[in-house]
Amino acid sequence: MQEPMWMEEKSECAATSLPPGKVSPSVLTRLLELPRRTRQEVILGPRAGEDAAVVKLGPRPVAVTTDPITFPAPRPGWYAVHINANDLAVTGAKPDYFTLTILLPPGSAEEQAAAIMQDALAAAEELEVTLLGGHTEITPAVNTPVVSVTMFGPLFGDSPVLTGGGKAGDAIIQVNPMGMEGTTILAETYRERLEKEISPELVSRAASLTVTPGLSVVKPAMLALRLFDVHAMHDPTEGGLATGLREMAAAAGLGLDIHAPRLLVRPETLQICNWLKFDPFGLLASGCLLLAVPEEEAAEALKAFQQSGYAAARIGFFTARAGEYRVINKGGDMRELPVFETDELTRPAAEEKNARH
Repeated sequence: MQEPMWMEEKSECAATSLPPGKVSPSVLTRLLELPRRTRQEVILGPRAGEDAAVVKLGPRPVAVTTDPITFPAPRPGWYAVHINANDLAVTGAKPDYFTLTILLPPGSAEEQAAAIMQDALAAAEELEVTLLGGHTEITPAVNTPVVSVTMFGPLFGDSPVLTGGGKAGDAIIQVNPMGMEGTTILAETYRERLEKEISPELVSRAASLTVTPGLSVVKPAMLALRLFDVHAMHDPTEGGLATGLREMAAAAGLGLDIHAPRLLVRPETLQICNWLKFDPFGLLASGCLLLAVPEEEAAEALKAFQQSGYAAARIGFFTARAGEYRVINKGGDMRELPVFETDELTRPAAEEKNARH
């Protein structure tokens, strides 16, 4: 019997060395093309760019997502719960339950496991979600704590909100600044040098961005769903805002124009990225929300977000020019939206830069 094509190509794929971080869209597409079984209850299955799956398990469809924290984050348990809740919220679901897996390197103490658990439970309390179970292990397979959450909850409506649900002409709205999670990690990682060369006050503000404004986009996502005809939502994470925008446009088969002067970014992010020679456009972006609404609703959407205390801006719009992703600078000149094969946090540029100081 002749082997399927994907089996014939297996050895070639296995020999390809992949860079650190989330796999590229092309690799993910090939992985998702592998034969798999499905069921009629699956409303939204595995799909590039989508934040969660949706399955009908009872009277209401249920959204399910899973995502690990693999970066050396200062509070991985707290981060993991929030980023998974975000993925459900942007799919139009209420986070209700989660499981938690904690993998620690050899030599870890019980206190470290307890701190991760306590942080996860603190985030769960904020979000009113319930821990159901999980797994905790000490393993030489990791050299830094890896925390993974699987979260699920019911849809508010009968169908999910898609990452790729945008339409040509839709306004693209950004809620909360980009790169906050990455900024906090950089501030903690290079605290001593940043305090010496920039200022302790800036480092303190940067390290607190994941608390204020915070990582959660659950409330602004729910606000948008209650008030507006939301065509698409996305929670940009690895690869930053630029990757999130590309994922939205690619999933919809559209292009986009982004106005650079309108992008929301904290001064702390700009200063730290400038010092480390990083691009904030490609920096880990949890806490930022992207959504597409009809152009005629954009002004009211911005007003609603701002009245509720959220920073928000109409940063651009989707176009019918599929695959054309443009950034319009202050002077009106255009460039291609940057491509980040991996998140800026994974680049060695920071270490190289700091080695010279």
